[in-house]
Amino acid sequence: MVPDINLLPQLEKRTASPKLFYGVLIVIVGLILAYFLLLYFTATSDIKRLQLEEQTLTTERDQLQQTLNEQQLSNKGNLQQSVQYVQSIAYPVTPLIDETRQLLPAHAYLRSYVFGQDTINILVDFESMPDIATYVERLLVSHYFKDTQISSIANFEVQVGEQKELTPEQKFTEVPRYSVSITATIDFMYLAGGRPS
Repeated sequence: MVPDINLLPQLEKRTASPKLFYGVLIVIVGLILAYFLLLYFTATSDIKRLQLEEQTLTTERDQLQQTLNEQQLSNKGNLQQSVQYVQSIAYPVTPLIDETRQLLPAHAYLRSYVFGQDTINILVDFESMPDIATYVERLLVSHYFKDTQISSIANFEVQVGEQKELTPEQKFTEVPRYSVSITATIDFMYLAGGRPS
């Protein structure tokens, strides 16, 4: 008999790696790659959309800034003009009010005064025509006014409470009062110097 001598090392059959494991691994890697590709394409489309939106908003912001600058320039001019106007007509009124009150004759009533840019309009009630003439003369002599003019004269009857109609004799004995509107032009040079002490 012939002996069986095998000088070659004995080879054991290796167990084959499970094909299922590699298949699952390939599928997982494929899904991960697909997810990243989806994220990439979504991000690039979002970037493009946001860039367009940014350009639109930038354009709109520039237009609004330009409009704001134009309005500020126009308002600045209007504000400066307003300040200059107010400064040009600003003057002390207390001496004028005091002067118009001090010059009133007896039994006259100063109803109102309205200040203009260079005039003062005075509404006064008088008892008689000579009182009107006296007051106008005093205003003309006053250093605070350059010129004085009577704008209107209207007569009215003084009524206290309810009165019955007067007879012609009663009307003849009662003297009506006069409401006079006077416009006086202010002398700014004297007003700026103030009242002499």
